[in-house]
Amino acid sequence: MDHNISPQNEFPNGKKEPLVSSKAELKHKQKLKKKAKSGGCELLNLSPNVYCGIKRKGYRVPTPIQSKTMLLILAGSDVVAMAHTGSSKTAAFLISMLEKLKQHQPQEGVRALILSPTRDLALQTLKFTKELGRLTNLRTSLLVGGNSMESQFEELAQNLYIIIATPGRLMHHLSEVEDMSLQTVEYVVFDETDSLFGIGFTKQLHKILTQLSENQQTLLFSATLPSSLAEFAKASGRDPQLVQLDLETKISPDLKLMFFTLRQEEKHAALLYLIRVHISSNQQTLIFVSAKHHVEFLNILFREEGIEPYVCYGDMDQDARKIHISRFRAWKTMLLIVTDVAARGIDIPLLDNVIN
Repeated sequence: MDHNISPQNEFPNGKKEPLVSSKAELKHKQKLKKKAKSGGCELLNLSPNVYCGIKRKGYRVPTPIQSKTMLLILAGSDVVAMAHTGSSKTAAFLISMLEKLKQHQPQEGVRALILSPTRDLALQTLKFTKELGRLTNLRTSLLVGGNSMESQFEELAQNLYIIIATPGRLMHHLSEVEDMSLQTVEYVVFDETDSLFGIGFTKQLHKILTQLSENQQTLLFSATLPSSLAEFAKASGRDPQLVQLDLETKISPDLKLMFFTLRQEEKHAALLYLIRVHISSNQQTLIFVSAKHHVEFLNILFREEGIEPYVCYGDMDQDARKIHISRFRAWKTMLLIVTDVAARGIDIPLLDNVIN
């Protein structure tokens, strides 16, 4: 996930300060003015609760994509942002959202909508939203497949401020709940927009766009800008500001790439040879395959050879999927076999090897 960042390269300064109470707000703002020359998040003049929420995460200064986009977002502009995966785009729109929603409105209705291409990415975004907004009382609901519709209906009956959803499940609720409306939404984010289009959500996205008012602020965050996304940006935004970073170097200079030319019948033997001989036993490896049956075949093959991997694929039982991914994150296994769609949104820091 895109908020996969280390404390040394994000918000705000590292000095210890007590939490700011409402009574100390004026004093807090005076401190921020004195620190403005530091170049950190003080320049954004964030409200105390939002500032302290990100500070408790240990973040320091904004990343380039955050510096380029957050001032535009806080000023009310529609934004189309392009930056490579891992550039911390998620924090850019979440911190901006929390700051813009800090003033509670008397009217009922959802005020912010974040659309994610997969359930796993939506879950990661929900977790990050709660961590950053722990000092606010902005209630959030998650609408994704695999969770009970009834429990989601109950949440939607409350006065929510933020919905994080996959397009399919959101459209399901819009069709099932007669009085559900997105007309009150002030802030909408299409996260990983290229993936949203790439896995077939184009029709749902355009339908959701028609459900929104004409006055909401629209943000598109993506790693690439295909022509379909550019057309959608024009339709969804009021002359959006385009922010592009790292267009020439989308791959980290620290990444080592190797390509093997093999006969079809040699691939599985070569894979076993790589894992047994060339990959250290203390390194974690993620293996991408194209379909569920490939996952199952490799799982059987490895286990017969005395190697115990974990697996993840699209229609896998959600509880089993959570267990397998959490165990891989916790280093209970060094090998995870996944399909590409299932892997979208999985946040695995400090991964050693990826095999396609």
